[in-house]
Amino acid sequence: MVRYSDELIDEIKNSNDIVDIVSQYVKLKRMGSNYSGLCPFHNEKSPSFFVSPNKQIFHCFGCGVGRKCISFYKQNRRNKF
Repeated sequence: MVRYSDELIDEIKNSNDIVDIVSQYVKLKRMGSNYSGLCPFHNEKSPSFFVSPNKQIFHCFGCGVGRKCISFYKQNRRNKF
């Protein structure tokens, strides 16, 4: 397994906006200072998936998945949208 430096990981996190990353896979709607949409990790009919651009995190209150943009990308690769 390849181990990347903490500096490289921080640079990637700081140079990418989580809303831009997530919106490539999820239709997001602005709700106050956050965004919401249908969770891409489980089937649902009403949005329980939220993205916080201020904190640069996502969280689904339905299935509990959540973290930072790199985690979203890794989870996305596992599910193969």
